[in-house]
This record gives sequence, C-alpha cells and structure tokens, in this order.
Amino acid sequence: MQLLTPYDLTRARMEALFARADEIQNGAAPRLSQKRVALALSYLPAPFPIDLAKTCRDEKIECVTLASGPTPAVIAREIRAANASCALVSHAPAGSVNEIATLCQTPVLNAGDGIGENPLRALMDAYAIYTLQGALQNLRIGLLGNLKFAAEAHSLARVLGLFESRLSFITPAALSMPYDLTDDARATAYEVEETNDLAATLKKTDALVLFEIDATRVEEKIYAKLKTFYTLTPATFVDAKEGLVILGAWAGAEELLAPTRPQAERAARAILLALIEA
Repeated sequence: MQLLTPYDLTRARMEALFARADEIQNGAAPRLSQKRVALALSYLPAPFPIDLAKTCRDEKIECVTLASGPTPAVIAREIRAANASCALVSHAPAGSVNEIATLCQTPVLNAGDGIGENPLRALMDAYAIYTLQGALQNLRIGLLGNLKFAAEAHSLARVLGLFESRLSFITPAALSMPYDLTDDARATAYEVEETNDLAATLKKTDALVLFEIDATRVEEKIYAKLKTFYTLTPATFVDAKEGLVILGAWAGAEELLAPTRPQAERAARAILLALIEA
C-alpha cells in the first residue's frame, strides 16, 4: 500500500491493519515470501522503536539498501532499478518523499520527510497505545515536547483524530503544533487542548508520547531557551493518572520509557510487517 501522509489512511483501513498486526503478534506468519523492499533511509532524526532495515532482514524479506541520493529524482531512479514491491523512504525536506513516490511509481511508506509528516512512525505509536490500553477511542492522549518541528508528532495527531481521541498538545508556545494541523485535529478529534502545563495534564492523561526538544530540528535560539523547559524524572509523574503509559524518545528519560519499550517494539514490528504485506 502507499502511505505518504495520514490522509492515505481511514479509520477502517487502520482497524484492518491493527487486526492483521494483532494476528502477527499472536504468532501468525507474515505473508512476505514474494516481497522485495527498497530501503532509502537518509533522514532519521528521531529513532524508530525498531531498526527498520534489521527488522526486514530478520523476517527474511529481500532488501535492497540504496545509497542516499542527493535529490528525489536520483532516489526515485534507484528505487525503480531495485524492482521492489515497496520502498521505505525517509528524506528531507518536507514534501520530498511525495515527490520520490510520484517519480518512482513504486508503493512508498513514508518514514519521515523533514519537518512534514511521518505516518509510518505515527502508525507504530498509535498501534502501541492501542495494544497497551486496549483502545484509542475515549482516551486522553498527550503529545509532549517539540510539536512544531517533529514530523512524527504531526502525523500522530492526524492519525489519533481519526479515532476521536481526546488530544492534549503539551508544549511551550514557541514549539506549538502548526496552526493548520491543530485546526485539522479539532475537526476530527473529540477534543483538542493546547497547554504548557504538564503537571495538570498528567492527572487526566491515559497515554503520553514524548517528542524530544532536540538541537537537530529546533532552531538554535529556541533550543537554548527551551531545552530544559520540561524535566522528566519519576518525580514528575507522582501525581499522574493511574495506568498512564509513556512512549516515544527523550534523552535522560530511559527509566520512564523502559516499561513500555518491549510492547512498543513488538507493536512496531507487527504494524511494519502488516504494511509490507498489504
């Protein structure tokens, strides 16, 4: 299947992918014997829960790792030459993965295009929350940190909106979600709030996804001012809602993320294989 933006997804399509990923997690063999995957992963500023290339190879998928071409046209030409069933592509700037897909005419799974969208990572996070909490509907899900420049946050907000989740965008104003994306989320999600008050939001939140305020994607002046705006330690979560699960990536928060890491990795593997099957 083609997955360039969250707009390529519907709730029904996601539910079908989740159902197939459930089967894979429960021991069903992925149908991958005829699959050949091209890997063009030149821009991965935030880590995925799993190593995409290693996961494909561990499943005995025939993989072709492509050199990181300087332009979408070069990458598209390499994907065409690989004669692949689909391609996992990450490339900057925003919109470049769409351009590559148009030029190569091969189904593409977008693994991040600059500060634009990362629907592959969003599906992994959404499915991990689904497996940990049993549903996405009627949950309060918080997105914390660098929401302005994190493509994976943009796509996750759109994906969760399809399930009418309650969304809390937790960030200082300088790193807030782009206005157009917030408007889109409000059109679909049950509720959207914007706040910088983590302590208050944690008291009502079922799942929290971390998007690190990092020097790679945040402007130097903003980063210097806001890099320690949130300090995430176990003490931060003393008054959090019972049953809160925490996902994502944040330097220094390994202890907080450790309880969900095994499930996040299993969920990421299962949804990736379900997508490659499709």
